[in-house]
Amino acid sequence: MQRRAAAVYIVFFVVVAIAAYSLTTVAEEPSVSVEGQNYTQGDTLDVEGQAWMVNVSDGSGQLSRVNESVRFTASFANNSTLLFQNGTYRSVPNGSGGGGAAGTTGPATTSAATTTGGSATTPGANATTAPSGGDTNDSAGTRFRVVIANATEGNASAGNASAGNASANASSGNASGGNASAGNASGGNAAAVNVSSFTLRESFDVTQRLQADSDVADTLLSTVNGTQYVRYRNGTTQQLDEYLPTPETRNVSVGDSFPYQNNSTSVAGVNTSGVSLAWEGTRNESVELAAGENVTVGNTTYVAQYGADNSTVTLSRDVAGYQAELADQAEFHDRILGLWGIAVISILAAILIAGLAYLPVRG
Repeated sequence: MQRRAAAVYIVFFVVVAIAAYSLTTVAEEPSVSVEGQNYTQGDTLDVEGQAWMVNVSDGSGQLSRVNESVRFTASFANNSTLLFQNGTYRSVPNGSGGGGAAGTTGPATTSAATTTGGSATTPGANATTAPSGGDTNDSAGTRFRVVIANATEGNASAGNASAGNASANASSGNASGGNASAGNASGGNAAAVNVSSFTLRESFDVTQRLQADSDVADTLLSTVNGTQYVRYRNGTTQQLDEYLPTPETRNVSVGDSFPYQNNSTSVAGVNTSGVSLAWEGTRNESVELAAGENVTVGNTTYVAQYGADNSTVTLSRDVAGYQAELADQAEFHDRILGLWGIAVISILAAILIAGLAYLPVRG
C-alpha cells in the first residue's frame, strides 16, 4: 500500500514537471517594437531647427553637429600674470580709466585663466598655463600683471574709498586713521568699489636679467633692511628698483578688445577680484545613441533601437510605450524562470519519493 501511494505521488510530480516544461516551450516572448523614423549612416535628423548628422556603425552610433554660436568665457584673477604676444594698446596718462585696445594680434597666455562654457578640447578655448609669479619670460611676448584699482591685497590703495563725506585715505597700501565706519570701507578694505577698468603692469624676470647682464657679479640679491640690491662686478651696488627699467603699463576697460588665444575677445566685466572675458566661437557637439536607452536632443527625448543588420537605427518618441513593452518582456522572463523552477522541483520530488518508498523494511 505504501508503494502504491508513492507511485501515485511520483506520477503526479512527473506530470507537473512535464506540464511546466511544455509551457516553457510553447510560450511566446513578447516583442519590443519601436515605431519611429529609420536612419542610416549620413542621414540628417532635424530637431528644433538644428540639423544633426547620424553616424551608425556596427550597432553603435551618435548624432553630431557644429554649434557655431557658442559663448565662451575666461577669467583672470587680480594679481595674476599674462604673456602678451604682439598685442598693442593705446597708452593712458597716469594709468587712468578710459583707455582701450588699439589692435591685437596673437594669443595671450595666463596663469590664472579659467575657461567655461565649452570643453577643454574646443579649439580656441584653451589657456596655456605658466608660473603665476611672472618669473618666466618668452621672447615672443612681454609679461604683464593684472592690477585692479582699489583691489590690491584687499586694501583701499592708490586712492580714497569714500561714500558721502566718509573717506579712508590709503597709506602704504592700508587705510590709515582706522576704519571708515560710515564710508563702506570698514577695516581698511574697499567694500563696494565700482570698477570698470584694470591696469596691465609689466612684470620682469629678475633672475634672467641678472644672468644676462655681464656687469652684475652674480644672480644673488643682497638685502639690507628689507631693500634688495644688485651687486656689480666692480664692487658697487644699486637698488633693484633703480636697476630695473620703468615698467610699461596699459589700461583696459570693459568692452575693449583683448588678445586671447587668437579669438575675437572682449572684456565682459571687471570687479575687485578679477577680470572676465567673453567671445563667440564654434564647438563640436555629439550625442551617443545606445540601444534601448533614452537620448535627449534639444528638448526632445528619443529611444534608440538598432536594426538586425546593425546598420540602421530607429529613433522613436514613444518612450513610455517602449518602456511598457520592456516591462512586459521582463515579466515574461520571470514567468519562464518560475516554470523552470516548478519542473526541476517536481522531478526532484518524484525522485525523492521513489527513493524513500523502496527503502528496505526491517523485519
